[in-house]
Amino acid sequence: MTYFLGNWRFWAGVVVSVVTLALLVLLVDRRELWEALRTANYLYLAPAIVLYFIGQWFRALRWQYLLSPIASISARRLYPVIIIGYMANNVLPARLGELVRAVYLSRREREVSVPASIATLSVERLYDGLTLLALGAVAAPILLAAGLFSDASLAYRSTAIVLMAGVVGSFVAALVILTALACSRRALSWFIGLTGLLPARFRVMAADIVVSFVEGLGALNSPTKHATLFVGSLPVWLAEAGVYLIVAYSFNLDAYFTSFWFLTLAVVLVTVTSNLITAIPASIGGIGAFEVVAQQTLVGLGVGAATAASYSVAVHLLALWLPVSLAGLALLLWHNVSLRGLASLPENDEQVGGVRAAQDD
Repeated sequence: MTYFLGNWRFWAGVVVSVVTLALLVLLVDRRELWEALRTANYLYLAPAIVLYFIGQWFRALRWQYLLSPIASISARRLYPVIIIGYMANNVLPARLGELVRAVYLSRREREVSVPASIATLSVERLYDGLTLLALGAVAAPILLAAGLFSDASLAYRSTAIVLMAGVVGSFVAALVILTALACSRRALSWFIGLTGLLPARFRVMAADIVVSFVEGLGALNSPTKHATLFVGSLPVWLAEAGVYLIVAYSFNLDAYFTSFWFLTLAVVLVTVTSNLITAIPASIGGIGAFEVVAQQTLVGLGVGAATAASYSVAVHLLALWLPVSLAGLALLLWHNVSLRGLASLPENDEQVGGVRAAQDD
């Protein structure tokens, strides 16, 4: 607990979350918001949560593929690492859950260094973004052609287009850079050469980190592997979109759409926008930013502001945030692991190379 209380980044994230949630509440009719939360059918949460954890299994399978050039690790061993990592992302600032996953994996699997693990997570996040953009590129034009954005203002549409262009450019640039590192010895040599700008005592360690990081990019060295990663990312995000869809029926969002397919496309678009905004590490677990963006997306599609706000809060906190946080904490206790220790960078070469944890499954 003292780790959180003494961490200014944690408190900064808490402030951002509280402020954005307060704005969300202030901008809607609070009676309608409370009524929507009170009358929702929360029985839908049970299958939604089950589907969420099935989606995490697909993540384990994809991570197994990303790690295959380095080591053969079963999805069963990777699954608890993913759950703990997502729990850490929910409670630690600056998306430190990614570091927690990398460090914990290196402790459990001797063959995987921390930099290599971080590289595979970088590829994972890259393909998460690319898959979300692809889903958005399908959903948004159909909804726009159907006139479901007719109530959205010109400023709203223009802002959305500018933000989407920036996101697409960022992901494309990251894809090009990481692919070049995976495929080109010249690119690797150039990045190693940059370590010469560092003080002499850091150069060897920095060069080793670059080499280990590139080792983790082995899944990007051919077009076939890129295609496999994209296809493998689809069930991850379709499962999560399914969570959003199930919870939508808790709040009768289907009443705002003329067909199941329009509701599904709307939910897919909410999945895209809410997850892309939480990639920015501004708040704790994305709380606040997620709700505001999800609510505004639904409002742009004609859903009532209070209903959209209540749905956004429920799907995030009750279906996505709370279950995996509790499961992750339970796994930490089961494996007798310190979250504070996992959130710290390794201090020596032995740790960088990865030390198997004393406990086993």
